Amino acid sequence: MHKKTLSIFRKFWILAILIILVVSTGCSKNTSPPLQKTGINKINNHTFFVNSLGMQFVPFSEKKTWLSVWETRVQDYATYATNKVWKAAWFQNSQNHPAVNIRWEDAQAFCAWLTQRERQAGILSENEGYRLPTTSEWVSALGNAGNYPPETNTGNFGVSLKVDSFPKTSPVGSFPANAIGIHDLRGNVWEWCIAWPKKEGSARILHGGSWQDQSKKLLNPKEPLLVAKHVSSEDYGFRCLLVLNRPIKP
Repeated sequence: MHKKTLSIFRKFWILAILIILVVSTGCSKNTSPPLQKTGINKINNHTFFVNSLGMQFVPFSEKKTWLSVWETRVQDYATYATNKVWKAAWFQNSQNHPAVNIRWEDAQAFCAWLTQRERQAGILSENEGYRLPTTSEWVSALGNAGNYPPETNTGNFGVSLKVDSFPKTSPVGSFPANAIGIHDLRGNVWEWCIAWPKKEGSARILHGGSWQDQSKKLLNPKEPLLVAKHVSSEDYGFRCLLVLNRPIKP
């Protein structure tokens, strides 16, 4: 009888503990970030635009131009490239890495596709759309070019510099944003721009340096890299610029 009583009490206390845990979990404060709706959002005095793919853009000039806060991700580009011969790099184990193996022509086509998709969905008007940034816009968004060699944990650069823990690409946003809220303008992947030199024929410009680079010249983000528009590489990617002709207030 005594053993039965102990068994009942033990079961009672186990049940009571489970109830307390359930109740406390249900009543605990939700610390996850607020849900972001498609369009202009304002959270903690920070204004940004969220598109249909979850890409985020911040305003950075008086010309109603908004730049993506990170490079175009694998998950973004994969939505577009469903019927195309493209796949993420063999070393990328996350959809949150920047899309690479991208040609200038591919980046242009993605911007055109995304513009059409969001105009048809009513997210953008006919005079709004996506494109690559020009060289001057990219450099303007960069601001301070930073030091050489780079300081520890300020970006993803060549392994010989020993300033970050990533042997190849890193998930977007792994390093602190700059003054206007943009990540990875320096390092991670080279980024295509729409400006091109007048005398180089098919050559196009990339900026920013990448996870493979360690030289002072290559890691000077204001120094352009000239590459033929049909060439791709495991460290060539891009970020989109959004032209948005509407008031900033959400």
